[in-house]
Amino acid sequence: MAVVETLITNIIPLYILIGLGYIGGRWLDINVQSVARIAIFIAAPIVTFGAMAKLKFDPSYALLPFVILGASVSITLITYNFARMRWRNNTANLIGLGSVAGNTGYFGLPLAMALYGTEWAGVYLLMNVATQISEVTLGYFLAARGHHSVRESLIKVLRLPAVHALYCGLLINFSGITLPDIFYRYWTYATGTWVFTGMMVIGVALGKIPKLEFDFRLMRWLFAAKFILWPLAGIAFILIDRHLLGLLPETAHGLIMIFTSVPLMANLVAYAAQMNLHTERAASTVLVSTFFAIAYMPALLFWARYYGLIP
Repeated sequence: MAVVETLITNIIPLYILIGLGYIGGRWLDINVQSVARIAIFIAAPIVTFGAMAKLKFDPSYALLPFVILGASVSITLITYNFARMRWRNNTANLIGLGSVAGNTGYFGLPLAMALYGTEWAGVYLLMNVATQISEVTLGYFLAARGHHSVRESLIKVLRLPAVHALYCGLLINFSGITLPDIFYRYWTYATGTWVFTGMMVIGVALGKIPKLEFDFRLMRWLFAAKFILWPLAGIAFILIDRHLLGLLPETAHGLIMIFTSVPLMANLVAYAAQMNLHTERAASTVLVSTFFAIAYMPALLFWARYYGLIP
């Protein structure tokens, strides 16, 4: 029951941010594209650069980002290619984008720290590196392909600031350069801005539509990817590590369960808004998945603890 209480306590502020975004979109004339651009082109590159620059690599956890990246690419390509057989429009691109990752940053990191302590935040962020790479490359590429050619899509990926922030941050890290404290002070501010805008963009998008547009067929596809395929991938790796590899401590297994069971990423709405890719349906689906996570995540974590998969 302590897990349930902790999860719900930390989830509630995220719903408040969605509500504030709804108020801003409905009555304050806040534009969803503007909020999305702040999240994608201003806050995300700063957060990404700072995270890469300060990340402390531990050889015992080096496998984690590769596992997450492999799961992301596999699940995305499987889901996207099957979706293309069902849809003849760019809905398949939206499904591919939504399958890349979950709300691991805005939603998952606070829960991971609440359950396992701040000392494990670095390990969690190490896994998040993989989804950031996948999100700003494969995910963004699939979103761009909904309206553009392969060449145009690749150009859009290369123009995405977060892509360049990734390798610049890693170069700073590997070079041994220590950034001044004032940078990390403002990096903290940017991280808060990233969380605020990332969650609020869902509400802003919802506030702009006369009524909620629920596409249950779209939900089935995205829910299957996020709440079935991703957790199964996480459970499979935990079992492999427990019985064959023996590389990771049990706490890392708990982080993997949280990482793979979070709801759809809030950036799905931001990218959909930027690409004009069914923003209203994307926002409604992300909202439903976020509410669904209130019951789903505690139930899954309770089950995993009961059977000894996580501490």
